[in-house]
Amino acid sequence: MNKNIKRLPNSLRLGGTPLDRAGTASVPPKPDGVRRANESCVELETYANYVHGGAASFIAMSIVVSIVAFFAGVIAIGVEDISGEQIMIMLALSPTLTIMALIFYFAGGTHKSRGAYVRVHRGTRKLYFVYPRQKRPHVLAWDQLEAVAGYIPIISANGYFSRHPLYLIGVDYSMDPPSEVCVACGNLGLFTGDQSAKGLWSYLFSFMENGPEGLPKPALLAPRLSRAEETLKPYRNWYMGLRHKLSQPNGILIAPITIPFWLILLVIEAYPDSFEAFLQYNVPFAQFPEEIDRLCGFD
Repeated sequence: MNKNIKRLPNSLRLGGTPLDRAGTASVPPKPDGVRRANESCVELETYANYVHGGAASFIAMSIVVSIVAFFAGVIAIGVEDISGEQIMIMLALSPTLTIMALIFYFAGGTHKSRGAYVRVHRGTRKLYFVYPRQKRPHVLAWDQLEAVAGYIPIISANGYFSRHPLYLIGVDYSMDPPSEVCVACGNLGLFTGDQSAKGLWSYLFSFMENGPEGLPKPALLAPRLSRAEETLKPYRNWYMGLRHKLSQPNGILIAPITIPFWLILLVIEAYPDSFEAFLQYNVPFAQFPEEIDRLCGFD
């Protein structure tokens, strides 16, 4: 077996912030990206879950953008001046963005996998991970992991922003040749920079050293609902949020501002989330082998 380690490209770390174990005490532990935890194991969301969910939501947003673009074009030309030929051309071009979104959705394999999870075990001091659409688990030694607050620049129609997931980089010696593996954990960091990744790293380090005592608890897992209930849930959350906003002091007075803003949220947030929930309902996450489920207590 070839013992030369196959390294990841240096560009992966470009723009990221290396995190050491000594500096974790200066950052409060936060369960950003922690899905669930018990006495011996922590299960984390991966950045892939965010990406796959965004690919499904983008189909919904592409439909909205196409409709808005069509009517904006009609208004720009003028309802009285627009010809039937121009309308037909605009209608033919309208599905372009949606077709691109569908290509991105299928090409990325989002229709086959919703993503994956990461498990870190205190007893074995190992990290376990299965890539989306794969079955082979990768096992990395916790004490040899390199932690980086990653940097992922994103340019979209809404402008420029960046994501900062926590990169956990280690060597899987069961591969031939032994290879570095990068696991991107957590989905936050859009508005808080690398603080989310630093807080998650501090959480993991504290858990591995002292267990779950004293650490903030992650949110409880929501029970799995029917497809119809999952589809309607974003609309219910949107309605409850609007009601709460209007019930606050002076809520009725600022309703002319609040309601249009929340209508925008209905279109750009609740509707895409609902579309994703319906489309991805039966799409599975990557599954761990049964022995890892039993080891981690998540069987």
